[in-house]
Amino acid sequence: MNMLLTARQLDRLRGLPPDHNILTARDGSPILERPDGRLFRVQPNGNLVPATAVERVRSYLCIGE
Repeated sequence: MNMLLTARQLDRLRGLPPDHNILTARDGSPILERPDGRLFRVQPNGNLVPATAVERVRSYLCIGE
C-alpha cells in the first residue's frame, strides 16, 4: 500500500542531517534512525517523536503482508 507523506513531513526529511537514515515509511509516518541508534517517527505535522518498542519491532517484521 502506498502512503503519501504530508508537506510538513517532507520538509522535515529534507532538513535532516545526512547521517540520519530513513528505515521505513509504514502507515504514512517515516521512521528514521539517528547516528546514536535511537529511532524516531516523523508525525504528519513534521514533529519528531521517539518510536515505541512496538514500532521498532514492526520496522523489522512484515506484519499483515
